[in-house]
Amino acid sequence: MIFLINPSSIGNKLNMKKSEFNNLIKSRKNLFNNLNNTELISVKKQFPYCEIIYNIVLIKAYLNNDLNFNDILSDCAVRSSNRQNLFKLIHPTKKINKKNKHLEYSFEDWLKNSSKKKHVKTTNSFISQSVEKSVKNDLNLTTETLAKIYTDQGHYERAIQAYKVLCLKYPKKSGFFANRIKEIRNKIK
Repeated sequence: MIFLINPSSIGNKLNMKKSEFNNLIKSRKNLFNNLNNTELISVKKQFPYCEIIYNIVLIKAYLNNDLNFNDILSDCAVRSSNRQNLFKLIHPTKKINKKNKHLEYSFEDWLKNSSKKKHVKTTNSFISQSVEKSVKNDLNLTTETLAKIYTDQGHYERAIQAYKVLCLKYPKKSGFFANRIKEIRNKIK
């Protein structure tokens, strides 16, 4: 059971009992409305190491747009064990009302809407053009590995052409590439 303290009696008593202080903290509804700054200061003097009192003073200063808010905030931040909680006290998270807007459609409505969607058909000419672009050999990109891949895949004509390009590109290895071309021609026969 929560007992409420008469706020005017706080300032009169020099030594507040612990139970009275606990009841004051538990009665959150009347805490900010009934206590004035002088009463809070006297409670703060009685309990100098109580973080809750400093938080109450801070919130009251914030709600009243007190000019000394920054000083009170710095004092409270020094005495606070967790500054993130202090930030949450000043700036509480706002609850967002997410109303589920559930649109109900019948199966017939769904069929009507789905039939309105246009299916994009790709033409064969577009596909063939993209295949031709990918098949075209770029002579600048010809490497030994590419020539080996052509040989392994059975594209002997492309492999021979790749080795000829490599002969021109690397004249020191032209003998090696010429031997590869002969091997490929023997495989063709």
